[in-house]
Amino acid sequence: MTAVLLTFAWAVPLSEREAGKVLDGGRDRGLLAHLDGKLGDEWTAAENFLANYTTPPRRRILRKRRLAIRVGETGLPCELVVTWHPAYHAMTLVLATTITGAAADGPAAEFDLAIAILQSLQGRETSNGERGLHGRYGEKTFPSLLKAVTHVFEDLTKGCGLTEGLGRKGWCVELRSHDGHPPAQRVAADPRPFYGLATSDEGWRFVPREVARDALGPSWGTRSFVAAYTMAGGIVCLNSKDAEYVEHQAGLMRGPFGDAEPYFGIDSEIGGLDHGMLFILERVLIRMALADQWLASMKKTGSRTRLLRGSLDDILEMLHSVLPPEIDSLERRLVTSMGVERIIAQLDRQAEAMDEETRYAYENTVSARVTRLTVVTVVLTVVTIVLGVLQVLVSL
Repeated sequence: MTAVLLTFAWAVPLSEREAGKVLDGGRDRGLLAHLDGKLGDEWTAAENFLANYTTPPRRRILRKRRLAIRVGETGLPCELVVTWHPAYHAMTLVLATTITGAAADGPAAEFDLAIAILQSLQGRETSNGERGLHGRYGEKTFPSLLKAVTHVFEDLTKGCGLTEGLGRKGWCVELRSHDGHPPAQRVAADPRPFYGLATSDEGWRFVPREVARDALGPSWGTRSFVAAYTMAGGIVCLNSKDAEYVEHQAGLMRGPFGDAEPYFGIDSEIGGLDHGMLFILERVLIRMALADQWLASMKKTGSRTRLLRGSLDDILEMLHSVLPPEIDSLERRLVTSMGVERIIAQLDRQAEAMDEETRYAYENTVSARVTRLTVVTVVLTVVTIVLGVLQVLVSL
């Protein structure tokens, strides 16, 4: 049986002061709790094995039963992880859910439900009230999952004076089976449903197979049982890791190190946590959010002040991955697929233009000062000559 693990993420620039209000205020008001238990252990195992942070992220989780995904009377498992990334001064919200055949009805119905959830998280509303796909937060019902998450976000950021919203978004859909079969064969047989998950296109059955195959492009994977595809919306991954692989890796590690590496045994309900794809999605969204913040602030204020290239460099510095080289190659693909390079190039052009304007203004200032100094020098010279002539005349 294949389970569809769906994670949907947003990134928002956030200062250290604002982050303190969100995390501490969320804890004090009973909204957030530490990320612990099985999920916390899995997340820690993945980060310890795959990432190398200079300053580790601070992760919290929305308390149970506050946020819910419902299709009529049926509820789906739902978690919302809130993370402050001090190295980048940004916050991510990650909503995770799992869809199995039991939650769907009919052939490929889990794909259709996953796509409906993706659309609801992008703002599409149900007209069926509580009989359709809707979100619940606390005691309130919302016609779209985006509206429910937005209310969570507003509660968490209350009193921060935050002007940024949930604008930068992306998703990771992981299809999890445990058969060990090469998943690329499954995509080659019929790429259309995976194209639908990558684009949130409910009409995937009517897409020509060659169009879907070309759109997905080549797969990425460092194991025979993993295949990942990057698109403008995010990542679609097929993961068929089986018990044979887990047992082999555990035995391999016990010999030289005495214990099995916890990461290899991960079978998390969070899509993209295995193989670090969720970490990649977070970083790419943060980069887009920071670049967008700069561009929006310049357009809004119309400021002629020089854009510090150091600030741009801070964003570009994220290109130096904290992830292993083999995973870094997937990040580069996602950067291209989601259009980050275009945003950075636009920001770079703005920076260069303002740098040029600053140089021009500086040269004009210096030129004006030199001109004034020259005039003063000439006047002083003339005065000196006149005084000399007068002194000679007086002595006669």
